[in-house]
Order: sequence, then C-alpha cells, then structure tokens
Amino acid sequence: TINSSSISSELKPDDNVTTVSDAIVNEARVALHYWSRRWYMHFHPGFGRAAKGSSLTFQALQKSPRNSSASSVNDEPISYKKEFSSSAHSSFAKQNVTGDHGARQAEHLLDWSISNSLVPHGLFNHSPDISDVISPNYTCVNIIETYLLPCAYGGIIGGIRQSDDNYSGLISYDNGQYATLTKHFAINASYNRAIVDATRVMMKMKNLHTRFPEYISSDSLSIKAELNVWSKRAYVLGRDDDVHGCGGVLISDRNQTGTSANMLRSLELEDVSLNGTKPFDESFYTVSGCLEKMEEILSNAEDEYTKNMFGPEKERYKPHVDWYNHILGALIRSNTEGTLSKAKMIFRGMEEFQNNSHDENSRSNNQGAIRPCWSSPDTVSYNTILFGLSQNPGIVQGKEAGELLQKMKENYGRSNNPSIRPDDVTYGVVMNALAQAGMAREAESILESLEEEYNDFLERSQSSDIARNDANIIVTPNNTMYNSVLNAFARSSDPNSACKAEALFSRMKTLSSTGKNPAAEPDIVSLSTVISCHSRSGTREGAERAEELLVTAVDLYSKGNAKMKPDIIVFNNVLSGWANISGSYDNEDEALDDAIPAERAETLLKRIDSFKNNQSLDINPIVQTYNIVLDCWAKSRRKGAAEKALNILRVMPSVGTPPDDCSYNSVLDAIASEMSRDADPSWIERAEELFEEMKRLRSAGKLTIKNITFHIIMNLYAKSSRIDGARKAEDLLRGMESDGVCVSDMTYNICIDACARRAFHRGNSKKAEHFLEEMISLSEKGNLHCSPKNHSFSSVINALAKSGDSDAVERAEKIMEKAEEMISPNSILYNSYLDCIVKNGGNGQTHKAESVLRKMISMRQSGRHDAQPTAFTYSIVLSCFARDKEKGAAERAEKILFEMERLHELGCSEVATDTRHYSSVITAWAKSGSPDAVQRSMALLDRMEQNYRNGNLHAKPNSYCYNSCIHAIAKSPNAGKAKRCQEILNRMIAARDLGFHDAAPSQVTHSTIINACAFDYGGDDDRKLAFGLAKSCFQALLESNELTDSSFLNFFHNIVRHLKHGAVRDQLSEAVFHEGCKRGFIGKRVLKSFQKASPEAYARLLPSGENFIPKEWSQNVSAREKL
Repeated sequence: TINSSSISSELKPDDNVTTVSDAIVNEARVALHYWSRRWYMHFHPGFGRAAKGSSLTFQALQKSPRNSSASSVNDEPISYKKEFSSSAHSSFAKQNVTGDHGARQAEHLLDWSISNSLVPHGLFNHSPDISDVISPNYTCVNIIETYLLPCAYGGIIGGIRQSDDNYSGLISYDNGQYATLTKHFAINASYNRAIVDATRVMMKMKNLHTRFPEYISSDSLSIKAELNVWSKRAYVLGRDDDVHGCGGVLISDRNQTGTSANMLRSLELEDVSLNGTKPFDESFYTVSGCLEKMEEILSNAEDEYTKNMFGPEKERYKPHVDWYNHILGALIRSNTEGTLSKAKMIFRGMEEFQNNSHDENSRSNNQGAIRPCWSSPDTVSYNTILFGLSQNPGIVQGKEAGELLQKMKENYGRSNNPSIRPDDVTYGVVMNALAQAGMAREAESILESLEEEYNDFLERSQSSDIARNDANIIVTPNNTMYNSVLNAFARSSDPNSACKAEALFSRMKTLSSTGKNPAAEPDIVSLSTVISCHSRSGTREGAERAEELLVTAVDLYSKGNAKMKPDIIVFNNVLSGWANISGSYDNEDEALDDAIPAERAETLLKRIDSFKNNQSLDINPIVQTYNIVLDCWAKSRRKGAAEKALNILRVMPSVGTPPDDCSYNSVLDAIASEMSRDADPSWIERAEELFEEMKRLRSAGKLTIKNITFHIIMNLYAKSSRIDGARKAEDLLRGMESDGVCVSDMTYNICIDACARRAFHRGNSKKAEHFLEEMISLSEKGNLHCSPKNHSFSSVINALAKSGDSDAVERAEKIMEKAEEMISPNSILYNSYLDCIVKNGGNGQTHKAESVLRKMISMRQSGRHDAQPTAFTYSIVLSCFARDKEKGAAERAEKILFEMERLHELGCSEVATDTRHYSSVITAWAKSGSPDAVQRSMALLDRMEQNYRNGNLHAKPNSYCYNSCIHAIAKSPNAGKAKRCQEILNRMIAARDLGFHDAAPSQVTHSTIINACAFDYGGDDDRKLAFGLAKSCFQALLESNELTDSSFLNFFHNIVRHLKHGAVRDQLSEAVFHEGCKRGFIGKRVLKSFQKASPEAYARLLPSGENFIPKEWSQNVSAREKL
C-alpha cells in the first residue's frame, strides 16, 4: 500500500533535491509505477468492465466526492494529485473521469525525477518488490500506452487538458439518430490529443537513451512502444480531413480545423512553446513519413538483433511479434495505395520464419516476394491482413480472406498453438470481407460451421468436464457475425437473397429467445440489413416488404424492445427500395391502382416528418432522406416529376434541412428527363436559375459544386435543340477551369458530343477535333484525368461522319492513327470509323471498309476481344457495299455474309446474321448490273427463309428484304419482271397473314413493283400481267394514302407501255390525272407523262398548256417539280 501523504512529504515538484537518497529514488520509482501502471488498471474509465475487484467504474468516478481525502490505492488519491497536479489540470471534476490522469501525473513525476538527477541513482533499475519490471524502459512505455488508450477504446473519453478547453476532443453526438452505425463506426475525436501526448513521451524516452545510455537504452520493449506511436500517427494521418463522425461535430478551435496533420501540428507546436523543444520534422505529419520512420526503426532493431544473436545482448533486442503487428496495422489502416501489398510481403516473411526457413538464402532468393522477418505471426497478424482484405472489397479479396482463414485453422490444428487460434475477430473480419464482395454462400458456410461447432460444444458441455474447459477456445457465433452474413445477402446477386436473409433473421430470433445462443439476438442493424436486402431486390414486392418490416420495427420498439429502435438510416433503406424501382413503371397506364414508386417514397417522407413530435422515436429526416425522394422523382420519367422535385427542394430549408449539391443535381436530372419529353425552352431556363442559385450558395460557403453538376447542365445544352448548345457547353467547361473544378475526359466528351449533334453546322466538326487535340495536350502534360478514351475518339469521328465534309474520311483516318498510338481502340471506335467511311467515302470505299473489318478479325484472333467485329460492324460494312456500284462489290459482300454464317455456326454468337445483313447484300446485287443479280437475290431470300426455319429467328425476311429483291428485279434487263414481282408480293402477303407484320407490303413495295412493271418488255401475256399488277398496286397506294408524285409518274409509264391507244387508255389517263390534281401531285414530269399517255385528254383539259394550272394541283411535289 502506498501512502500518498508520506510521498508528498518527501517529494515536491517545485523543489530541487540537493542530496539524492535511496529512499527518495525508491519512493519515486514506486510512485512512477503506481501512476504509470496500477492507476489505470483500477481507475481508467475504459477499464470499468475489465478491472476485476475494482469498486471504481466509470459511473462510480462520475458520482465520487469531489473533495474527499484518500490515503490508499482503494480510495481516490486526492492528496497525491494535489502534490503532483500538472498545470494542465486545474479542474478536479474533469480529472476524475478522464483516462489520462495517471499518465499525466507519471509524466510530471518523470520530468521532476530527471531534472533532479534521479536517473543515475537507479530510478529505472529493476525493483525486487515489482517482479514484472524487466526493462528500464518499462515506466516510459507504460506512460505511452496509457496515453494511447483512447485509440483502443474509441477515444470518446480520452485525454483532456483543462487549460485548453478548445482542444478538449469531446464530441457532440446523438447516438439515437444513428443506431445502425455505432456498432461499426468508431468516434475517435481524442486520437489527436492522445497521439501528441504519446509522441512527446516517446521523444523523452529517446532523449533518455542519448543522455543516460548506461542506465536506460533502446530494447525490444521501447522499440515496440515507438512503433506503436508511429503506427497510430500513420492511421490518423491516413484518415480524411477531420474526425467528424456520422452526425458528430468535433468541438475544435480555429487552429484545429482542416486536416488531421494540421490538428497534430497545432497541438505539438503548442507543446514546443511550453517546453522549449524543437518543432518536429515535416515527415512527422505525412503517412509516408511515418511509414518510412517505422521501417527505419524496424530495420535498425533487426540489425542490432542479428549483430548480437550469439552475444549476451540477444534477449535485449529479441524481435517481438508486436513489432511487425504495429507496422502491419499502420500499413493496412493508413489508406495509402499499395500498402496492402507491402503488408502481405511482411506477413509472408513472418510465415516463412514460422516455417523455420528464415536464413540468409531465403533473404536473397525471395526479395520482392517477401520481407524477411524475425517473428512468427500470431492471431493479431492474421486478423490485420484479413482486415486489409475486407477494406478492399472484391471477389478476389473475399476468396483470399477465406483461404487465409483456412490456412490459419490448419496451422492451429497442426501446432495447437493458442497464439494463432482464430478468434471471434478473425471470423467476423473474414465474413465481413466476404460480405463486401457479395459472397453470401461462402459467408453463410462459415457461419454454419461455427454454429455446428458451438452446438457440439453445448451438447458435450452437459456431460463432460473437458468440454466445459473448451469454453475458452470455442467461438460463439455472435450478432456481428450474423449481421455480416445478412450484409452478404444484401450485396449478393442471388435473386433469393431477401428470402434467405429473412430466414436467417428468424433463426437469430429463435436462438436468442430460446436461450440457446443469447449472443445471436438480432438488433436494429440486423433488421435494417434485411430491409436493405428487399430494397436492393429491384422489385415492387421487395419495396413493399421493406416498408412492412419498418412498421414491424416501430411496433417492436413501441412494445419495449430497445434494440429495435429504428433510426433515420432504416427509413432511408426503405426509401431506397422505392428509388431502385422508380422509372420501371413509366410505360404502364397512368391510371394504375398502385401509386408509382416516387409517390410512395414521398408518402413515407411525410410519415417520417410526423415522427418529429414523437419524443420516443425522435426521428428527424436528414438531407440524404430528401435526396432519395428527389432521386425517385428524377428517375420516374413521369410528366410533372420535375415540378414535384422542385417543390421538395423548396421545402427542405423550411424544415431545417438545407439541400446539398446532390439535392440540386437530382432536381436538374428531373428537368433533363422532362426536357426529353417536352421541348419547352423554359425548362432549360429553370435549370439555369437553379445553377445560379447554387453558385450564390457556394459563394456564401453553404454549398459545394462538383463537376457532376456542370456535367448535368452541359448535357442539357448538348442535347437541347438550341443551335448554340455546343457553345454553351464549352462556356461551362471554361467556367470549370476558372473555378478550379476538376475537368475530366467526361467534361470534354460532353462538349464533343454537343458538336457531333450539330455537325451539320459549319465548323462544329473542326471544333470537336479541337477539343480532342486539347485533351491529348493535357494528357501529355501529365493531366491523366483528361486523357482521351475510346468514347472521346469515337465522338469526334461521329461528328465527322455527320459533317458531310469532303475530307471527313481522311481526317477520321488520322484520328484513328492517333487513337491506335494512345489507347487500345475497341469495336465501338472502329464502328464509328466505318460509319464515317460509309457516309462520306463515296464510291470505291468498300476496300477501305473491308480492310478495317479484316484488322478487327485479326485482333479477335490475337485475343483482343474488345475490338472484335460485332453484328453491327458487319452491318456497317455490308451497307457500304450496298451503296457502292463498283464491279465485284456484290460478290465480295456475299462472301462476307457467308463468312458471318460460318463464324456463327462455330459459336461466335456476337456475329449472328439478321435481316440487315441479307438486305444489304441483296441491295448490292440489285445495284451491281450483273445478269445474275435477280437469281442471286432470290437465292438469298430463299436462304433467309430456310435459316429461319432452321432456328435463326433474326433471319426471317421483312419487307425491307423483299423490297430489295423487287428492286433487283426492277433493275434487271430481263423479261418476266411482273411475274417475279407477283411471286414476291404473294410471299409477303402470306407472311403478313400468318402474323408477321414486318413482312407486310409497304408503300415502297407497291411503288417499286409499279416501276418494275413499267419496264417489263416481255410478250403480250407478260405485258398484260404487268399492267394488271401495276394497276392493283396503284389502287393499293390510293387506298393507303401513301402516294408520291413518283407513283403517278410510274403508273402513267405503265399506261403508255402496256395499253393501246384508244378510248380505254384515254379514260384511264384522264381519271388518273384528276386523282393527281385532287391530291396535289401534278409536277412537271407527271404532266408530260399524262400528255404522252393521252394527247387528246391533255389538249381538251389543258387548252392553254401549263400556263394556267392551279397551284393546288402541285402543292405536294418538290420545288423543282412544281409547274
């Protein structure tokens, strides 16, 4: 028992000791041990649940007398505090409830002891009455670790310096609002103060090593403490700008704002001014600097160990697993790129040491694969790597976590070494890694194996003492593990995941209610995750069920189940269910009995508002709540959605929830959707007004504007019908640059697309090229955000394709060369280039198009599947052949078509032939002038019908294919055209009557047949058949009201060529002429054909010729045909 009164009578902090006695040194040594070690074991608030036998828990400290006088360890050592109170501790009330009080008293006593020369008199010598003191660094290390306790216990009750209330590190935080987050989110506001204090003591310890090397020097324990401090610094510096929690507000002064580095620097500069020490190097405030320092400390310690491996100093520098665990933790938690790989190298080195293969050969042969280490991994080592894998979610990481767990279990099974036994943290982290990857089946399998082991333990424990001894090693499946599996279901792509999650939730309730496993009791996190499963299902049933479960949670809480208190996160999960299906009902009848998702979401939002007055629930919507509802309306694509979204946006400030940039972006998206249906120019004006409002809020410091906002507005201009849309988009791009907003390839792509949409306007295609050149220039200067990608090159070539410029193909070819130099062009880019060739290449371009196709085929054969030709590629190439009249073009087109068929038969599903391909080849034959054109066209038509019967549903001929055949017949010099046309027409009518309406005869069909019949030069029977067919087709056109002036012109040709002069010919000619006058299709050529068909009728009806013809007769013909 230490009598603090006797100590205080001997030692006073402000007195200098002139004669150092053994009694004074002993008293100081014992007091240092008490304050640095025993005090926090008994009185630290974080140890209230761990200090067995201690009567002082955190609550007891809060209720303890403020001015009592204690004299033993079992009472509050007030007199000792008064004697050794730091100037930084003027308020006793705060000292009682803070965890760093003992460490501060120990540090103050340490300073006093050093200044009074107690170190050379054996202050750090081994004391026989304290058997666990081995290292002379023990006291300093204890102070460091006590200061760092907030980092291990969440930091809420960490160090407080009363002279600096502004640096208090307290958090204003309402746990009730975010119950679903507190289990997985640490509020570490006092990390910074704790790390500053620990760093200060670490530097004092190192200074002692320099000043008194014969009494205290570096050893394994001090190295561990140093690495611990640097590890915590790296973690804090690797976090985001500040330590705000979810809804938590850090109370800080003007100097403690901004990054964690600035907060640490500010606190440590204050220490410098108080203690007169030198400021720290800048590397103290960077993650990389901390990690480099740790590697330096570790390497130096390992070198010292290897030098003394066979000497008396071996144990002093013997590596400890904590050395490596600290650096593993720093790497994993520093949020720095590449640190997981570095951590794995260290871990593999520890594994190699465990396997007894650590020697000089392994050092040289495995450089790069491992970092040689001098300690075997323990459970903490495994857990740290597993945690790193869970922080980098993905299928690969999930599988790796599962494999590492299996290896850990196998190693433990072989060695029975408790230091590598998987614990509840191990399983929890692995299941979390699997959950992050959506690997629900694997996570559930691990949980089931734990349940089997636990159930087996329960059965054995009833009859076996040995089984009861297993209680310390059995891992009990707890709530967190079950919640991880539920989360895995929520993230998986299994359509039955919601049902599986509900089944697991029910199992949790059964296990806890029957007492079989109380640790499995579900809480609001469990229910919220089940709700998330339903919300993510993307079905109306899922959204309905999510809302039903929310009602269940409210009901359970109202009946007294405190663990089921719903918070705003739960409500947001339910709202997300409606957001995920919003827009899926846009094609249904407006008069649906069920409300559309956006309406359901808004109804739920109003219900949340009604909970504000419910003190028990205390639910308040946050900005994300409103944003989800706004997103619902933006996705809904319903008329009036933009107005609904605007109304919600205007309500938000009045209820104390100012909108953020996401809120405005959702409303702008709703406006964009409205503009796609309604070309009203007022919508873009309202979008401009909202954007100006955002800029005013930004100027006032109330809002940030990110590049996504600019992109939305730019897209509005780009897709609008405004002629100046491209210029407006460019103005915004330049505005982003001047405002310091990140410009990316997407920004430029929008501007290029705006130019491509207006490529027919002079100069826009060149402007698109200019944007691309600007992107390339920025990329070459190191701005990789603006590096052009396939879409960028494709959009520019698309603009050239639409421009109609004579040199468009030549310019597109140069762009393709640059693309092949900078990136790996994909099939979309090559297709754009082919399209440009087709639209602007003119005759003779088939060879260029075929050359591009062959290049793409070669890429596929070499493994470049992203650049392989698709069905669309072949369609473009074949259409090029269909436009070209070059000799041999039809044969080459047919060859390419048959190649497609063979590739598809070999399993290339992406090149399945369809009607577009066949019709292009038939058209190529029609234009070829070949005597075999009709025969080859008809053969292709027969081939299509046969392929359809064989299972190629995309190859059934449609009207376009049949019309191409008729066109080939019309172009043929052979007789018997009418007979062939009649045959094709009958096939079209038969297909239509069987329900295939795509094959029904169209205006083009009848017009082309009339033209073909007009040029049928067969015998009398052929001519008679031709006129009858032409007449029936002309009658069909009259009835369908799909006539053109060409219809009248071609039918007059049929009258001239197939009817003999006489009354019948004159009467028919006059009737057709009157019909043309009535319909406004009498143009120059039609009038001449009428005159040729019946000169008598022409002279009688038009005695003055063309001079006095009413304008109405030619109102529907082209300008050049008007009389």
